Amino acid sequence: KTRRNLHWIRQYTRAHIHADLIFGLPGEDLASFCRGFNQLYQLEPHEIQLGILKRLRGTPLVRHESTYDLRFNSSPPYNILSTSLVDFNTMQRVQRFARYWDMIANSGRFGHTMTLLPAASMFETFMALSEWLYNRTGKTHRIALNRLFELLYEGLLELGFDERQVADQLQQDFIAGGFKGRPGFIDSARHRSDDSVARGHNRRQNRHQALGNTG
Repeated sequence: KTRRNLHWIRQYTRAHIHADLIFGLPGEDLASFCRGFNQLYQLEPHEIQLGILKRLRGTPLVRHESTYDLRFNSSPPYNILSTSLVDFNTMQRVQRFARYWDMIANSGRFGHTMTLLPAASMFETFMALSEWLYNRTGKTHRIALNRLFELLYEGLLELGFDERQVADQLQQDFIAGGFKGRPGFIDSARHRSDDSVARGHNRRQNRHQALGNTG
């Protein structure tokens, strides 16, 4: 019913759909959350706000603490740290995912680039990108926008995306964001592409020479 309602709103109204998802609910694991996230993304809401479960005073959530081994931060904002199905490390991975998702997907600055990521497996793909970003930078805050463009270029190539497509889409986002000039990663992409063409030309020349010598 929720899917039908969201689909109808998206198709037949001009309402801005801000969809909230909460990770860490009792009885949910990473795999089930992944499926839900991908289903929601394919319904094309304008924004998906990913939050981590928090314990608020007076809510009935406390009834499930022992059953699902819910462990919360003892200090504000009282966010969940682990459950019977989600360990602490996984919770941290999803928190980083949420932060990068805000910076990249929800910011609206990378609309063209986001189209490269497959909608049917958006959670898995963006999680891989999120982990690459964290391993590369060690932080989820205070990343300058110019630097974020460069990181996305590097990260998407590491994940196997086509270099030319990545450069083209990022350049469109760069221009749409009102930046002047040309980002450095574009020249880098073209330089590597030219080198690749040159290497191919040299290989063809070498083959022709080898055939001539044989004749």
